[in-house]
Amino acid sequence: MEFEALLKLRKGILYLIVAAIMVFAGFLAGLTSLFFAIAPFGEAPKPPLALSSVAVAVVALLVGLVLSLYAVFSKIRGGFRELSQVDRSFGICYTGTTLMLVGLILGIVGALLFIAFLAKALSTLPLGGLHHGGVFAMFILPLAVIVLGLIFAVLGSILAYVVGAFKLNDRYNDSLFLAAGILYIIDLVLTFVGLPAVLQFVGHILMYVALGRAAEGVKTQATNV
Repeated sequence: MEFEALLKLRKGILYLIVAAIMVFAGFLAGLTSLFFAIAPFGEAPKPPLALSSVAVAVVALLVGLVLSLYAVFSKIRGGFRELSQVDRSFGICYTGTTLMLVGLILGIVGALLFIAFLAKALSTLPLGGLHHGGVFAMFILPLAVIVLGLIFAVLGSILAYVVGAFKLNDRYNDSLFLAAGILYIIDLVLTFVGLPAVLQFVGHILMYVALGRAAEGVKTQATNV
């Protein structure tokens, strides 16, 4: 079971790496569409190319998002669940994925409430039924739900990625796990100040390599027994 759990975790990390590449590709496609739309350097705008770039960007971003969700809530969550049956200390990492799931659900609920309240506000404003203060008060609830979901997601990410990396290092004694955990911490801090999550991508690569080593070690140990 331990070998299969490590392989499942490794596959989930691989999906996250691919998802990050897809998101980056979507970002580049978005920049390309902007380039064709504004037509710098005195060139004529190219609407068809801009629209095709937008389509590529949307598809890439959606595929990256779906792949990320599948990686976290199927592979990584399942891997930590199986690993916690071998070593109970990994149960906190599984709990982290649960918190991430709760955060996702709260985020979706908050977004739906925001859309519903926005539609209500737009329908009543022309009639003078709401003043600015009333409109702002309407959005307190959905914004609070979204913020709560974000808090759950961040706490879950810390337990799943940071604590998970450190616990994997404790069990399998591979410094790449430790390095990945440190990169996750630094990346989390940088994300809060508005910088892109580049170090997380590097951390995923280190985790992927280390998980492969750990799985091979478990397999070799089982063979020698």
